[in-house]
Amino acid sequence: MSKPIHNQSTSPRQEQTPQSGENTAQQIGESVDLHSSEAFVAMLDTLELLPYRNVNASVSAVQPALAIAEELGDEALMIRTKLIQADIMARQGKVAEAGRIIRQSNEWAERNGHKHILARSHRLLAGFFRRLGDNESALQHAIISMQQLPDHALLSLRADHLMMIGLTLDEVGAYEDSIKHFNEVLEIATITDDVQLALFALNNMAYSRCEEGKGEEAYRLACELRDIAKRNHVELNASHLDTIAVIELLLGHPEKAEATLAPLVNDPLSRRLGDLSVLPECLLTTAEAQRLQGNLKQAQKTLNEARHMCREQGLSGLMVRVRLQQSEMYAATGDYRRAYEEHKLYHQENEAKRSAEREARARILQITFDAEEARRDSEYFKEMAQRDPLTGLHNRRFMDPYLDELLSQSLISGQPVTAVLIDLDHFKEINDTFSHQVGDTVLVHLAKIMSLTAPSSSALARIGGEEFLAVFKDTDAEQGMLYANRLCQAIRSADWSSITGKMSVTASLGVSTTDGTRITRTELLSIADHNLYEAKRGGRNRVVGCKSVS
Repeated sequence: MSKPIHNQSTSPRQEQTPQSGENTAQQIGESVDLHSSEAFVAMLDTLELLPYRNVNASVSAVQPALAIAEELGDEALMIRTKLIQADIMARQGKVAEAGRIIRQSNEWAERNGHKHILARSHRLLAGFFRRLGDNESALQHAIISMQQLPDHALLSLRADHLMMIGLTLDEVGAYEDSIKHFNEVLEIATITDDVQLALFALNNMAYSRCEEGKGEEAYRLACELRDIAKRNHVELNASHLDTIAVIELLLGHPEKAEATLAPLVNDPLSRRLGDLSVLPECLLTTAEAQRLQGNLKQAQKTLNEARHMCREQGLSGLMVRVRLQQSEMYAATGDYRRAYEEHKLYHQENEAKRSAEREARARILQITFDAEEARRDSEYFKEMAQRDPLTGLHNRRFMDPYLDELLSQSLISGQPVTAVLIDLDHFKEINDTFSHQVGDTVLVHLAKIMSLTAPSSSALARIGGEEFLAVFKDTDAEQGMLYANRLCQAIRSADWSSITGKMSVTASLGVSTTDGTRITRTELLSIADHNLYEAKRGGRNRVVGCKSVS
């Protein structure tokens, strides 16, 4: 299903009707009556909300607006305009650059007590953190943005802030509170006769109810969505239609879901520019509907088109869902071997996707905050970029240069270094039996065990899905094996019952030690990896090492 749309996509997934943005762009382009502060402020009130409704129109509008703001020489107006530019940049995927502008604007507003800019910067910071998947920070900024919004703010602006609170509440699982805020947006849409805003609110409400599994309530909202569009002669866009189709699937009506998306999927001429980024999701929904009806040949054809579009548009996240659909398709045809192989690829790619997303978030945070004058924030986010977001341990970005430096020092001092690779046994079985969320909990718990068991002088890192690395400086082979066996025993004897029930959790460990002679990081880890393989082959839940590496 298409995620609730509001400051989420990097492309305009819900476009307004043409007149909703192009008039504003044209007015600014012609600079009609805008060279006075009063007229310019009135124009900014409209332009601030334009990126959400029509990002393409806002692109052509913001450049002349920046020139006019500079000509007027009003710092507050310039910053308001730059915030609009940052909003556009974020929607185009330039998240780090946008975050930098938003942070700077927020600090200016704090120093100068400018409530409107303070409210808007917090609102855009909520969007920034939501894009990074940090929903708690997003919710915090969304609430602050509402608190700072001046009482005389336009109703349309109030709706924008309420919508963001609703979306962030939805994503932390506070569905009832989320619905309350969407309802407030819907009330404002009714008062202001804003059909597009009403459609956005209803779509998000239907999505929330669908997430809860409340199919009947979701369907009622979907029908209301359709009725409003029909009464006002407005075409529902791809996101709306996909939401409705997924609700119909939830209720066990795959034939209705296919019919809902048929015009968009079957008629290329009906596809609007703003629909193209959502079309692969619509194709996936359609393929599922066709498969559930037993129309496997057509379902495979639709799935192939979805795969092609995902590759063309670089949608790696959706490609993971294509894998899952393909696995289910093979199972439906009775080809269980290929279904199993495809399902394995799905899990591998899903883990790689999540890892890449965490890496991307760390990079964006580092880029955003490294440019700030506040040294404390900068140093904090540099540290975050070198840590695994799930477990809090260091990551490979930290460990590679650390180990290189440690081996260089070891060559000079003659002191040994021991590396231990730790890999959880049967981790895929944990994910498949329970869920990836339970798997993540196991990884977090393992990181805690390592931190409590390993010496305080050791360096610990998560370097892969279920693979960890412990590095012990000034530690010979005998002491290194002792540390490794303690880790193995601590993992084996921990109480995992509250997480995995009766399923035990163990790990295999491979140890490698250098006695101070020249060796590279790659060579040291390669030996540890070989020993890890031997531990796995020897029955798992054990430690394999060697005396030393010279």
